Amino acid sequence: MTRISDLGFQQILLASFQRAQSGAEARQAQLASGKVSDSYSGVGVRTQQLLDSEGVLTRATAYERAANVAAARLQVQEAGLQTIADSLARLRDRFITALATGSADLIAPELATEAQRILSALNTETGGVYVFGGTDGAAPPVDARSIDDLVASADVDDLFRTGTRVRLPVEEGTTVDGGATAREIAGGILASLKEIAEAPGTLGSFSGQLTAAQAVFVVDQVAALDALSAALIEHQGANGVSQGQVEAAEGRNVQRRNLAEIVASEIEDVDLAEVVARLDQDRLAIEAAAQALAQSRELSLLNFL
Repeated sequence: MTRISDLGFQQILLASFQRAQSGAEARQAQLASGKVSDSYSGVGVRTQQLLDSEGVLTRATAYERAANVAAARLQVQEAGLQTIADSLARLRDRFITALATGSADLIAPELATEAQRILSALNTETGGVYVFGGTDGAAPPVDARSIDDLVASADVDDLFRTGTRVRLPVEEGTTVDGGATAREIAGGILASLKEIAEAPGTLGSFSGQLTAAQAVFVVDQVAALDALSAALIEHQGANGVSQGQVEAAEGRNVQRRNLAEIVASEIEDVDLAEVVARLDQDRLAIEAAAQALAQSRELSLLNFL
């Protein structure tokens, strides 16, 4: 018969077997997930540090995405500004050629072409946002598509929407200038294009040889285009500064994210080699406990008589 003392001994062995089995199951879960635990309670005293690092990781990742959006916006703006600069340069070259040859034949068609390019650049859209719209980026910032629209307006200033400059978030606590609005960039440019388009009304048609009055007008417009180009260069420079700030912020966001990942990994990731070694120990302990438990059930003084 089984005695009470035998039952107590068997319970001790059974508890040892269950502990070894539970440890093996925990180690197998760690081996499968690569994590110390599937809950914060299993992390222990470093739980708060893990939560802090995960918070930094979440914020850094979000700002990294925001900085990427800002970088894309500024790059599109850069392309638009360059398009406008190229159009102004071509118009200037056309006027210089007209002065050199005395022929005004190509001024009107060149003006129409470059005006359309400039207006298209000002209404550049990416991802559903008009990049020169400022705070009002949901609609085209300039209500004009051609030189005819400029001529038809009483004042080109009325063609612009009323958006203001926007600040773009790029990292925690930091924003950058989102770029000049269409009004800031091209208020003077569109006024100049309108003036050139309306000049034949007072100076006569720009065809054939330039008249003396037309030549004076063209000289004045060359000077005006030079001034407009100089102002545009300032906007291009500001765009470059903003792009540099965004690039630097992107680098810092990546550093924060990487550091947070390292800290979190040190806390929650397991040493797989150690887990495998301890799992082997658990298996040996299970086998030993199972063998001892089996033998305890066969203990009897009759075996020794």
